[in-house]
Parts: sequence; C-alpha cells; structure tokens
Amino acid sequence: MNLPKKLYHFIVNPGVQAIVIHRLAHLLWNHRLKPLARFITMLSRSFTGIEIEPGAKLSKTVTISHGMGVVIGGDSIIKDNVVIRQNVTLGAKDDKNTDGYRYHPTIDNNVSIGAGTVILGPITVGEHSIIGANSVVTKDVPPYSVVAGAPARVIKMRNKDSV
Repeated sequence: MNLPKKLYHFIVNPGVQAIVIHRLAHLLWNHRLKPLARFITMLSRSFTGIEIEPGAKLSKTVTISHGMGVVIGGDSIIKDNVVIRQNVTLGAKDDKNTDGYRYHPTIDNNVSIGAGTVILGPITVGEHSIIGANSVVTKDVPPYSVVAGAPARVIKMRNKDSV
C-alpha cells in the first residue's frame, strides 16, 4: 500500500487511528513513561471510541473493523492477522491472577472475533479460530475451531487443509 493510501486509511478509519496511537503509547509504556502512555491512551479512547491499554501487545497485522466500543486489556497479546469487530472486550475475568502474571487473553494468528464478543481471563484463542458474534469466552479455544454462545462452546472444527 502506497503512502497516500496509508494516510487516507489513517484519516478515515478509527481502528487504524487507535492502533497507530497505541503503538506510540506502547513505546512510551516500555520506556517507563507510564503516565504519559496512559494519557495518550485516554486521548485515543476519547477520539476513536476504542480503548487499547498501553501494555497490550499487538502485532503489525491486527485489524479493528468498525471499532467503536472495543476494549483491549493491559496484558492482552494479539498475534498476526487477527480481525476484531465492534464492541469486543478482551478483559480480565476477575481480580485474581490465576497463572501468576497475566490477567488478559492471548489471541493467536489468523483469528476472527465477531461483534459484541467478550473474551475474559488469561486464556488462549487458538490459531485459525472464529469466535461468533456476542459470544462470551472464558476458557481456552482450540486451534481451527468455531465457537459461539454465552458461554461459548465449540460448534465446529475447521479443516486445516481448507484454511
């Protein structure tokens, strides 16, 4: 994508704006400028309607589509080619840190997260999975699966050869 197209997408797409601003906040966070990182995150949330905590780790190929209401918690990890739709929350399940150091989910490569989905706790959504709209996910999702519901359950396994 050439520079004018990138600039156009930044100007008109709040998801792109939120991710670009998050990269700056994350850099500041990693350089121990946490109050400034939080301030930039607050401005981004006010401007875009998308909250990405500065400690969250996003790959370069994350897409936030129609992002209003998206919340990504502080130690979430989102890997390559993940699509996040509107009103998605990647949050903590409770204030008890069950695995010793993390509160928020890890989303593996090539995952599609439907609108209104809530993914809670230090769980992993396996690669090539699809999370149906308005699902509530509180347990690990196996790779190559389709999950839906509240609470979410596996409704289909995807064929690895067709992905």
